[in-house]
Amino acid sequence: MERSTPVVAFICTHNACRSQIAEAVARTWAKDAFIPCSAGTNPVASVNNDVLRILRDRYGIDASQQRPKTLAELPTVDFVVTMGCGVACPALPARHREDWGLEDPTGKGDAAFLATIDTIIERMLDLRERIETGAIEGSPELVRRRAARRLKALADPTRLHVMQLLAQHEELCACKLLPHLGIGQPTLSHHMRLLCEEGLVIPRKDGRWMHYRLSRCALDTVRETLSLRPERPC
Repeated sequence: MERSTPVVAFICTHNACRSQIAEAVARTWAKDAFIPCSAGTNPVASVNNDVLRILRDRYGIDASQQRPKTLAELPTVDFVVTMGCGVACPALPARHREDWGLEDPTGKGDAAFLATIDTIIERMLDLRERIETGAIEGSPELVRRRAARRLKALADPTRLHVMQLLAQHEELCACKLLPHLGIGQPTLSHHMRLLCEEGLVIPRKDGRWMHYRLSRCALDTVRETLSLRPERPC
């Protein structure tokens, strides 16, 4: 019987950093669209500790049960995503292959990891939509539709106010947003769910409160789609 849910394999050399991030992010952001897994062409003994720490502390993602794996340990895959650094795996058959061309953030500090993870989240949202719509190769129209949904999510005074507040801070707790907005917790949760679903805001749970920060990568994608690149300062 044909499998109804496709399997996506994220591949890099050591299966310690980028591909592990992609697997963990996919389990959070795309688990309903495909089954994620990861492996390395030359895997090391353990996942990068900075990956585990930053995913846990900044994104609320627990990847502690993940481990580096060989290509031979993978199930039958439908899609292969290589993360960059010239990784090739011709022995791994798949219906579709693509390369995300990401630089390895290892040893470059937390800012490099955050930028890489945000980029992976944005790519993951794109991959999820392409798989769900059957347009796996992607198209300009698909990009425009995604930008239109994001603009629609922003076409609300409260959500726009939220974005303005988040733009002024690295991260804000929901408890800090509420006094500025004059709304109740259920209403805030509704607005934040819409922003998070479109990838405009990245959530993190800490105790009983949710914390939020902007996904500047997603905002850059909207700007690029609209060609909002002023030739001179306003």
